Amino acid sequence: MKNTVSNDGENSKMSYRTLILRLIILAAFLLNCSKASIAEPLQGKIEHSRKMPSVNKMLKPGIHYDETADKPMSNAWVRIPHWLAGIWSIKEETTVFQEDLKTGRRDREQHSFTAKSKFGYGKQTDRTGQIWHYVGVPYTSDTTMSGLIEYHQVLEKDVSIQSTNKVSVKTRVIVVKVRKPSGDIKETYQQESINTYTYDPAQDVIAMESSTKAFNADGTPVSLTCNKATIHRQNKYSVINEEYGRDLKSLFHQFLLSQGLATLVPN
Repeated sequence: MKNTVSNDGENSKMSYRTLILRLIILAAFLLNCSKASIAEPLQGKIEHSRKMPSVNKMLKPGIHYDETADKPMSNAWVRIPHWLAGIWSIKEETTVFQEDLKTGRRDREQHSFTAKSKFGYGKQTDRTGQIWHYVGVPYTSDTTMSGLIEYHQVLEKDVSIQSTNKVSVKTRVIVVKVRKPSGDIKETYQQESINTYTYDPAQDVIAMESSTKAFNADGTPVSLTCNKATIHRQNKYSVINEEYGRDLKSLFHQFLLSQGLATLVPN
């Protein structure tokens, strides 16, 4: 009789311990699920690359720069929100953070500087009224300086809509500084920029936050710079059928047809 009572007691203790263990496991599972739900919106966050691929050997310092070596542009288009479409201008930027990625030295002292620039988004409108921007990468632009020509080879440009009033643009560029008149390459480095545009409909302005990570020619990270600026609308959006010798209207039609979007081809 005592053995029976003793066994029943032991069984009750084991059942109680099993119940407690199951409750602990269930609580841990629910906690993990809760954390996963909280973290989920961060999955769309755009981040910098840890390392870049090395540039083509023909772009290394000491090599004669060949302007004719540029690759033909792709016919890529991206749909953008209506508020982003138009011509925008910047007069001043403020540096808010700098980091030397070789030494780890950081500087949070803010300083403003003149940075006049003008840019536009939106080239064509489809049949439903949606606005599209032409992303014809790769392409090259150049700036002439004293004794140098600085070439910017834009290799990638990705537009990501973060929310109703927020868009991020990630761009990868190879910067080549060429001596004049010899045409020999003096310096080559790479840049990866992430520009986040947050629209204020009440003021019709954009708050820009930019993060630019620089890499050397071999793809090793060198520095990180973060700036901010207020961007003002200069002109409203209008359809652009031709630009820099390119027939954008025809290219847009070709793009829509190639993507199986014939119903969006404008009349």
